[in-house]
Amino acid sequence: MLMSLVAAAIAVYAGVLVLFGVSTHERREWRPVEVAADSVLVVVTMKSLQPTVDRVHAEVTIYPGESFLDANGATLAAPLSVLLVPAVSQSELFFPAHTVPVGYPLELLARGQAIRWPFDVFDVTPVVVEVDVGEGAEREPVPSDVLIDGRIDGWSIDRRAVVAAPELGFPDGVDGTEVVFVRTGGTLVYAAILLLMMVVLAVLAAFVAVQTFRRRRAVETDMLAWMAAMLFAVVPLRGILPGSPPIGSWVDVTVTIWVVTTLVAALTLYVYCWWRDSHPSLTRR
Repeated sequence: MLMSLVAAAIAVYAGVLVLFGVSTHERREWRPVEVAADSVLVVVTMKSLQPTVDRVHAEVTIYPGESFLDANGATLAAPLSVLLVPAVSQSELFFPAHTVPVGYPLELLARGQAIRWPFDVFDVTPVVVEVDVGEGAEREPVPSDVLIDGRIDGWSIDRRAVVAAPELGFPDGVDGTEVVFVRTGGTLVYAAILLLMMVVLAVLAAFVAVQTFRRRRAVETDMLAWMAAMLFAVVPLRGILPGSPPIGSWVDVTVTIWVVTTLVAALTLYVYCWWRDSHPSLTRR
């Protein structure tokens, strides 16, 4: 019996490791990016995602073609302006002439529902870039491409080309990029293990309380402290869930509230058993 339990535990442990490794493995193909001489490549590097406020922090960098550079091949021959949608500020990024282009931090608007953790999905649709050369009345639009780059721990980033919808205020035929954020399998595995621990705590407390209520086990006052400790253990377990789901999210409605309810009910039942089975002589003093 003991050897079977040990073998089962080792099998479960190995299975979790394999599942975590497979789900978190990310295949990224690194390919050189060629920029046309009369075009500008805008690289948007994803840095972090804040689900509770629907914001994506990113960094914007440009790689202009040869026709936009000075003879040294490093500085801009003319000023460039970049407008990226859907940015929170909706302001242009300005790159002065005769300077080396630097990266700009930017916040993008994301759509999603954080309360559906850990099955929440966020998307930035569409990412549209407009690049102009020159200043004032001499500004002219130039061809541009956008490249979505970067990684965010705990999230899988999917990118695909789309056509911006006219109802969003874009002209017909404007190309954009849809960026979708989905939680990785490793995050789901970790969350499932923590939630399982919470459920096990509730089941153990309910089992002890029911067996004591049926007089199959004697009342031990030390078990009251044990049950109270398990009740307070739910708070730190809930607090270390990956991604810090907001209070009142889907996981609280389906798991946390019922675990707490079961633990409180088990503690209440055990207190009743203690009162029922206490010797009268101890209460007359």
